[in-house]
Amino acid sequence: MNRENNTLQILRILLKVLRLIGKIIAGIFLTYAVIFAIAGTTAIIVAYRYISKPVLEVKKLRNQNPVETKYMKKCKETLKDSTGSDSLLHAFVPLDSISPVLVKAVIAAEDDGFYIHPGFDLVAILNAYEYNRTKNRLKHGASTITQQMAKNLFVGGDKTFTRKYQELAYTILMETILGKERILELYMNYAQWGKNIFGCEAAAQYYFGKSCTKLTVDQAARLAAVLAKPNRLNPHYTKSILLNKRLRVIGDNLYRRHIINDSLYIHIAGTDSLIHVLNAKRLNSASKQCLLKNNPEKDTHPLKRQLHF
Repeated sequence: MNRENNTLQILRILLKVLRLIGKIIAGIFLTYAVIFAIAGTTAIIVAYRYISKPVLEVKKLRNQNPVETKYMKKCKETLKDSTGSDSLLHAFVPLDSISPVLVKAVIAAEDDGFYIHPGFDLVAILNAYEYNRTKNRLKHGASTITQQMAKNLFVGGDKTFTRKYQELAYTILMETILGKERILELYMNYAQWGKNIFGCEAAAQYYFGKSCTKLTVDQAARLAAVLAKPNRLNPHYTKSILLNKRLRVIGDNLYRRHIINDSLYIHIAGTDSLIHVLNAKRLNSASKQCLLKNNPEKDTHPLKRQLHF
């Protein structure tokens, strides 16, 4: 009898222990469930804010013109440290008040495929990668107008992978939400054209003493060429090798798209431009043909034939 009582007592104790263990395990599971629920909710909130913040920032640009970009703020700090003054020359003008030839020259200079690509130019990226690989250094970039605006407005100039990912995200958002014309309007008004010069209106007034609506084709091309190195270049520095290289690129792209004629092309791109070389070759070939026609005996000598006379 005592043995049975002892057995029952042991069973009761085991049941109590098992119940206690069950409660502990249930409590642990409940605690983890609460923790994971809180963590999940927090993650969702953070992710929403992380995603919605850039979307809202870009949406604001539909109708609002920023006072200054992130890059402009950085330039003001640099100017303040070096000169003691942080004043910038800047004036906003609507896209339809900007000379169409200046807009076309800027596209020719900075992003010839602007209206074709979705915000980033894969062909240009691959070409830049191949060029930099052969030169074994980062010399050529492939940023589109949209990417430049994304960097200047939101991201800043830090050369990190995080910055590039952010730039790509803002680029896609800007192309989707704003569209090409608004992006172009922002670029024309917030691109850098000198150490403290931002926007095409301030640049036109500073360099040529006139509004950007009244620029000639040559002035527009020279102003667009400055965008490559705004801290170094000046549209009036006619002996600048870099400026003349940029003018040739602009001239080539404008001429290829039938925006300028032969004479303007040669005037912008210079005497070593493609069309000038081709015209010289045509003239040289025509002269040779005329010479052979008037002097057929010149073509009979085998040595002269080898020398292509």
